[in-house]
Amino acid sequence: MVPAASAGTATAAILVQQTLVAWTVLGSVEQAVRLAVEHVRARVQFGKPLAAFQAVQFQIADASVAVAGLRELAAFTLWRLGDHGIGAHADVLALRLHTLDTARSVLRTAQQLHGAAGVCDEYDVSVLARMVQPALRLPSSTDRAVADLAEAIALDGFDGLFAHGLRR
Repeated sequence: MVPAASAGTATAAILVQQTLVAWTVLGSVEQAVRLAVEHVRARVQFGKPLAAFQAVQFQIADASVAVAGLRELAAFTLWRLGDHGIGAHADVLALRLHTLDTARSVLRTAQQLHGAAGVCDEYDVSVLARMVQPALRLPSSTDRAVADLAEAIALDGFDGLFAHGLRR
């Protein structure tokens, strides 16, 4: 049996690790948006750059807003973890879920905006999408992360950035 102090230290280490993984994924999706912006500015179709098309502009805007939201939540979670330690368990799990959702959405958009080149290993966006997959799949599935978050909220409440009155 693990002593309580050791268990708390192990839990804190896992929370820090999960937060750092979220920051790593954040860097990847930020770069994916930059690559997509560069590509749509340079790629010409129908006599004008892809960036001139409103539908493309909307996709870039949506991806940029999603990345900015993830950055804010990651910064808040890092502060909360430093301030509350293992009391930020639900915050870290919420960050993980938001990271999963944002990464999948932004990477899909970036690859789509690159067209067929978005899945070719010769392009950086494809390398980014492949590189980030272990972080999105480990240590557990999205369904497990949702269940873990629900359990953490039921046990300890949720004082996160967007808690919506779920405090205990």
